[in-house]
Amino acid sequence: MSEMTDKMAQAGTGRPATDPGVGSPKKGERYRCATCGMEVQVTADCRCNDPGMVHFHCCGKELQKI
Repeated sequence: MSEMTDKMAQAGTGRPATDPGVGSPKKGERYRCATCGMEVQVTADCRCNDPGMVHFHCCGKELQKI
């Protein structure tokens, strides 16, 4: 296994997400952690059929759209 794959496997908590998710993110949208201020910018539209599948977490909470 690659080092990146190892780190990604360690990042998950193993718990299912209990929040509703962020919907279907679109290119250019930004999401911010209310606790530490970390931000994520979406670079491509989400094309999933189930908007509840997308979750962005940091500091144990769902990121907020800004």
